[in-house]
Amino acid sequence: MAAVTTHPIGNPSVGSSMDRNDKSGRSSHHLKEKMEKRIRDTVGLQEKDSDAIVITGNVTEAGQIIECTVGGNDGNPNQTVSYLAEHVVGSGSFGVVYQAKCLETGESVAIKKVLQDKRYKNRELSVMRMLNHPNVVRFNQSFFSTNEKDELYLNLVLEYVAETVYRVSRHYSRMNQFMPTIYVQLYGYQICRALNYIHNVVGVCHRDIKPQNLLVNPHTHQLKLCDFGSAKMLLPGEPNISYICSRYYRAPELIFGATEYTSAIDMWSAGCVLAELLLGNPIFPGESGVDQLVEIIKILGTPTREEIKCMNPNYSEFKFPQIKSHPWHKVFDKRLPPEAVDLVSRLLQYSPKLRSTPLEACAHPFFDDLRKPNARLPNGRPLPPLFDFTPQELSGASQDLRNRLIPEHIRKQQNS
Repeated sequence: MAAVTTHPIGNPSVGSSMDRNDKSGRSSHHLKEKMEKRIRDTVGLQEKDSDAIVITGNVTEAGQIIECTVGGNDGNPNQTVSYLAEHVVGSGSFGVVYQAKCLETGESVAIKKVLQDKRYKNRELSVMRMLNHPNVVRFNQSFFSTNEKDELYLNLVLEYVAETVYRVSRHYSRMNQFMPTIYVQLYGYQICRALNYIHNVVGVCHRDIKPQNLLVNPHTHQLKLCDFGSAKMLLPGEPNISYICSRYYRAPELIFGATEYTSAIDMWSAGCVLAELLLGNPIFPGESGVDQLVEIIKILGTPTREEIKCMNPNYSEFKFPQIKSHPWHKVFDKRLPPEAVDLVSRLLQYSPKLRSTPLEACAHPFFDDLRKPNARLPNGRPLPPLFDFTPQELSGASQDLRNRLIPEHIRKQQNS
């Protein structure tokens, strides 16, 4: 468990308001127990899992220093980690993300501050602790804080990555340019590899894949999946809410109100992101849930009764005008490689079971350029790590699929 204190710059002797207001050891101990119980009740942590006590004050206010005392393991002494909150880098319905600096190492970190609402189960902390992959944002530690309204916040300390796929895509759109195909290939491949990891190794569905939740290192072009606030383990027979995922990237089974969906909803979202990078704008820009379905039907055509049954067996209404599908090669610019269009068509399928799996998508010919021995970034630098699969990532993959995933020159290096 980590003890946390805060103080503004220039006044290091000032502790948290909890320290100032609770001079009595007894009342301080009572408040500590009360807050820790509230954390466990709200976030669902077990006694052994809770790694931070609650503190008071606006801990991610710019210029604030947050000091976390982390208990040493195996008899090692406690360690103090200090973070200087610098400025807001993102905000949304979830809360706020601040950029901060670790004063001991100089490393930049992101602190995601999320309000803990008792009405909703928050799984983000427990999910983040399970994740360890080159294409998933790294979790460092967590602590809790309150404000003057006594609202409880979870603060996740994460690695800081400067860019997002959303901002990179908008950069090219503003310049009236298409994103270079090599970057579309790199980002698309790494999205699919990240999804294979969280779906098949960890057993979690992200449920909010979109360009804003895909971080990119602007120098190496390594992609990191972030924001697991909607993530959940999907268990057969256990219902889930259908109103999930940002609208442009929402799978049709969710629009049809399915509650027993699968991680294939993430693959639909990945297909939407890939199509957006190729087009320069969202492929299904619906202004409402119903309008979203209209945008999908314009391209995929009206779903058949069988396709609707695959998406939601309980959906009985069928009052759509009969519209033919729009040929994929007419949706995209002629300059694009046909392999790109083919992959999008395999991801954007009405039937969840017909969508490519993440590993199948990684092995798709559209990504063959990445597997060439001389593949490099446009500036001549090497590509980010793409083929360092663990045995768990390849579990269940056929030998043929493994051979297509890992290029021969990499296999020779691994065997030498």
